[in-house]
Amino acid sequence: MERPQSFMAQDDYIVTQATYFTDHDQQVAVALYQPLVGPVALALYLSLWQEAAPRPVLTDRRSQTRLLDLLNINVETLYQARIKLEAVGLLKTYTATDAISRYYAYELYAPVTPPEFFADDLLGMLLYDRVGQSRYDELAQQFTLHPVRREDWQDVSQNFLSVFELTNVLDQPAAVAKAQRQLAQKPHPEVSLGTGDGYDWVLLTQLTQRTNLKAGAIDANREALYQVARFYGLNPPQLATLITAATDVMTGELHLKQLREFAEQKYSQPQKAAFTTGRQSPPAASEPAKPALALTPAETALLKKATSMAPRAFLEAAKKAKNARAFAAPNETYAVRDLVQRRTFPEATVNILVDYVLRSYDSLSQALLNGYVSRWVNANVDSPQSALAQIRKETQAKAKPRANSQRPSRQEETPAWMQPGYTPKTQPVSAERKDKIAARLAKLKALEEGGRQE
Repeated sequence: MERPQSFMAQDDYIVTQATYFTDHDQQVAVALYQPLVGPVALALYLSLWQEAAPRPVLTDRRSQTRLLDLLNINVETLYQARIKLEAVGLLKTYTATDAISRYYAYELYAPVTPPEFFADDLLGMLLYDRVGQSRYDELAQQFTLHPVRREDWQDVSQNFLSVFELTNVLDQPAAVAKAQRQLAQKPHPEVSLGTGDGYDWVLLTQLTQRTNLKAGAIDANREALYQVARFYGLNPPQLATLITAATDVMTGELHLKQLREFAEQKYSQPQKAAFTTGRQSPPAASEPAKPALALTPAETALLKKATSMAPRAFLEAAKKAKNARAFAAPNETYAVRDLVQRRTFPEATVNILVDYVLRSYDSLSQALLNGYVSRWVNANVDSPQSALAQIRKETQAKAKPRANSQRPSRQEETPAWMQPGYTPKTQPVSAERKDKIAARLAKLKALEEGGRQE
């Protein structure tokens, strides 16, 4: 997401907290949230907690340049880190302008508990995408409690009224009610990526009615299901098949982690008859009309392909186009999925970017894509047509000769003695010249002998 012009380094900020923050919360943030938001965003989060005051006042505000110096980042990186924290429910940002300047209020929230994190469809699925199954299982085991309990133990714990006696329980004291209001913490911000308006949820519900899926599971997991359907280009019948496979036969519970695994496994099979290449969901937002761009036949074909295929299908097709034996590696899939979920570009633009990068590289990576994304954002690329125009511009810039290459090269005349077949010219010596040479030699010899005698 592009940084708004109103967000500047010179603006002030204050820090407030909506919840308490403990050492255990810090462990949860590092282990579970850092893979989602990255080290820079987590460093910003922990730094803000160091500045949080129980009762902040406007006179305590500081310039955001302090954060830039503290984290050694620029204002663009600060904004990207901030919105990542907002997206996962760790931060809410408010802004206002007074007589002094514009300022931002950063309201901090502690991480949710590990059971709540893994139970959340979106957070748990995103963590699985970031770290993979092996690390995901390790983290789940790390935060699982294993209390010591034996079957022969008898519970002899006492309840409240067996220990304490209340003399007046008819009316709640005003001081108790006031303390409850003051100590009440705000609920955590909702983590949401949209519910997929336009997707045929009615048909999907009808297709799963005859299965043992628990009633209401589709609506309860709509956001996570939409992300799977959107990335893999699944229509309702295809998604219903995967939902049935990922549903517990005994309990009717839908296991989203298994659903995600089945989707990737099914797509990775050589025979992908169960999947279509068409995008089944509408674009996230309607694109503004752009001036018509005169496209070449190759650009027209690429545009048609990019707008008609889901990102996962396009990635696989682009890899096969380079090498029939190639396939999309897991890290490439994660990199493209991350770019799609950030919604920096429309999906068709992401497809064109993937095709462009694979022209020069054999594989994709998150760092490689981010470099291209940064350049395209600065070039105001916001549609497939503008992406094609940017590619044409960059290609022409590479083909244009450099300025110093237009200078005429300096030509040196080759000496005659360096030319092939050279034969030195000789002239006959006259008798008079021979006599002069002999006289000089005799004189030189006499001088040498005189020196030896001395």
